[in-house]
Amino acid sequence: MINFKKLIFAPLFLISFLTLIYLTTPLFRSYDFIFSLSLNTLITLIYISVLISFSSLLFILLATIAEDWRISLSTAIIGSAIAFVFMDPVFAVIFAVAIFISFLLSNLSLDVALKSYLNFQPSSLLGPPARHLSGLLILTICIVYFFSTSKIIAQNGFQIPDSLIDTAIKMAPLPTTGTQTEQANLPQITGEQIELLKKNPDLIKQSGLDPKILDSLANSSKTSLAPQELSNNLIKQTVKDQVQNFLKPYLGFVPAVLAILLFLTFQFLVSILNLLIYPLLWLIFLILEKTGFVKFETEQRTVKKMVV
Repeated sequence: MINFKKLIFAPLFLISFLTLIYLTTPLFRSYDFIFSLSLNTLITLIYISVLISFSSLLFILLATIAEDWRISLSTAIIGSAIAFVFMDPVFAVIFAVAIFISFLLSNLSLDVALKSYLNFQPSSLLGPPARHLSGLLILTICIVYFFSTSKIIAQNGFQIPDSLIDTAIKMAPLPTTGTQTEQANLPQITGEQIELLKKNPDLIKQSGLDPKILDSLANSSKTSLAPQELSNNLIKQTVKDQVQNFLKPYLGFVPAVLAILLFLTFQFLVSILNLLIYPLLWLIFLILEKTGFVKFETEQRTVKKMVV
């Protein structure tokens, strides 16, 4: 019965941590989501933040109830090894080592607190270790994200997502006075003219544009887009090229910037969720005490004081 009590939180922690790794792994395959402003992305980030906070709480509860390093560290090793199921081996090694160190440090600080407290108050005693562990989990995720984005950018380069450019253009619309009349008088660019420009890319470069914009115009002409759409495509490609040229000298810093943005995002969301840890801890131990799962003993100790 004692062993059952000590292991009661282990399956819950492993299920929560497995789900966390499963939802986090797709973040390491692309950097586009960090620029996404969609509701689905926000929901995914909230789910991951909830699992970070919940996994931290469950591990602290496991270590507290078990009071045995063999149980808590064995569970931490199993949880760290789950990364090899979902991630590339290189990233899985980094993730597993960093995660295990996080669990080890949290267990060490918790063990010191459990051996030195005078009055058991679950909120004040277990809340800070759970909050610190969630911060270490966020840091680990961001470290792996840094290495994964560095590899992606080194292999494929860095491209500003079209969705971000579209959002920027919508937020800064062009003046509409006389636009329809002017667009109606705009000459259509034929396929022959586009091919001629492709053979003379210097003419495009003299205008400060990337010759790749001709591919976009060629696709637009094939689909017979309206002048308004052609104008929007031209503006979009021009803005994208200018941003790409501006970022080109700083590509080495892009992975670090993206990792910092991810860290700040998770830190903000998790810090809000961690406010619920303290009342939740109080409620959990109230239930454990009422059901007889744990018992509390009151001790009287002799205290030596100096009197002058």
